[in-house]
Amino acid sequence: MDYAMFPAVNATLNGTSAVLITTGRTLIRRGQVVAHRACMIAAVVSSSLFLVSYIYYHAHVGSIHFKGLGWVRTLYFGILLTHTILAAVIVPLVIITLARGMRG
Repeated sequence: MDYAMFPAVNATLNGTSAVLITTGRTLIRRGQVVAHRACMIAAVVSSSLFLVSYIYYHAHVGSIHFKGLGWVRTLYFGILLTHTILAAVIVPLVIITLARGMRG
């Protein structure tokens, strides 16, 4: 299998989630609850597909080593560290929020 397509697929799924969340936020400010709910559910689906795709890709390709040097390397790993921590912390928060939203 050609795994080269996965970074683009992952970026598309992630970007789609961001657009859906932004759209959903706009809709709820306008009082359009049903459309907001649909956007939020679609965002969770898109984010879940991203997570599955990301894990599948890295399970088969492994770790991709950053080749930058100097201050760029420090910046990259600083961003990577905070991103990784926040990505782990957000999962239970999304589950709790989704459960509350589905209960109304």
